[in-house]
Amino acid sequence: MPLFHPQEKGTRTARWSQGQLLAEVSTVNASEDDQDPSVEEIASRLRGKTLKVYWFLLRHPQPTTLREIQRGTGLSSPSLASYHLDKLKELELVGEDNHGQFILKRNVKVGILRFFAGSGRLLVPRYLFYAVFYSTLLMICFIFNLFRFGPISVLLFLVLCFGLLTSWVETIRTWKIKI
Repeated sequence: MPLFHPQEKGTRTARWSQGQLLAEVSTVNASEDDQDPSVEEIASRLRGKTLKVYWFLLRHPQPTTLREIQRGTGLSSPSLASYHLDKLKELELVGEDNHGQFILKRNVKVGILRFFAGSGRLLVPRYLFYAVFYSTLLMICFIFNLFRFGPISVLLFLVLCFGLLTSWVETIRTWKIKI
């Protein structure tokens, strides 16, 4: 039973059997995956000092030299920084310009990075937005005297206090994480 065989992207001719087609399609998909690393591969390889170098580049979005990266991350030598930058280049997260400076090509949120929002120097924990929301809501309730000591007011107060407390605790815990 003839099926279609992909010769190039977008063109097909009827030549191959179903088993041969499935093998060919999986080979084509595998070669596409080799060119563009998946999120799972990035998550598995973006750990330790490589994550620290990537974090530094996230915090400093301007082109950065190898020596600046080495000093900023506290790595012992430029060759070690170069090793981790090469790993980031393989993952297509970092690029190098004509002057030998490194720039961030792609921003991914994997691992601990999922808990942060923003870019550049404005990377803040995501829970900060909830903490500010609950703080503002609690202040508004006090200012406009919405607590009149009824059962609904007590419940509202308890819910707001719980949200305020948990969101601020999580914000502080996330901020204290050492990458």
